[in-house]
Amino acid sequence: MSPSSRQDILLAAFAVLSLLLHALLLYLLPADDLLVAPSVKKPVVVEVRPPQQRPREVDMPAQPVTQPRRKPAKRLAPRDQVVPRETAPRGDAPEDRQPLPTVAAPPPAAAPVERKRPGDTGAVSPAPLDLGLPQTTQQRLREGWARKYREDVEEGEAVWLDTEKDLLSSFFKRFRDNIYQVWNYPRAAAERGQSGVCLLRIVINQDGSVDAVEPLESSGYPTLDREAIAAVYRGASYGNLPSSYAKDQLTIMAYFQYRLSGNGVSRNITGR
Repeated sequence: MSPSSRQDILLAAFAVLSLLLHALLLYLLPADDLLVAPSVKKPVVVEVRPPQQRPREVDMPAQPVTQPRRKPAKRLAPRDQVVPRETAPRGDAPEDRQPLPTVAAPPPAAAPVERKRPGDTGAVSPAPLDLGLPQTTQQRLREGWARKYREDVEEGEAVWLDTEKDLLSSFFKRFRDNIYQVWNYPRAAAERGQSGVCLLRIVINQDGSVDAVEPLESSGYPTLDREAIAAVYRGASYGNLPSSYAKDQLTIMAYFQYRLSGNGVSRNITGR
């Protein structure tokens, strides 16, 4: 069998099969479903109505339109008059009848006692330690502190304030004056009757800045000790060390004394 005749047979078979499928489809489906025309949807019409005006409870009459005035107002008085100032009458409420409370003025702060600065009228001798102890006990306490730190002084690691005057006199004067300007007696400590003396070791750099402050002995009251240490830092810079002083740093040992008396409060910076 030739290829062309084989293709004709296959084509005829497909045609017969197609006719059978269409006949089967017409037999199985109802005739109504095949002939029903598609339904047409009716358009929806939306009617838009304007909002109805509701009557208001109170209708204010329309105000007439005022025309801008073209002529200035007429002067009614022959001259300018000053209206007297009106004052409101005093109220009848209880709080109005009561006088304003008076604020009590704060008590005046005790004036600091003037002290002579060293260098004005000669050197000032160290004041005794005001610790509420007998004079002999104060002297023994002072001597004990001096012996306790004698090695540092003898080895050249530190100097007492107001010593080495031939070399450091001008620097010590600046040091003391700067501290006096910023050193305060804590008011709360004075009101509680706190007084005493603390010993500080102060390290000054060559340019006059403060390198360190170390409390060696306490006054017995941390508030007084902290104020003395803070005053040393606030008083800087103290100026350059003398050019004749060969070391890079100067270590000073000084007493910072707080005193209370009938005349007020006082503070002193002293050496040995």
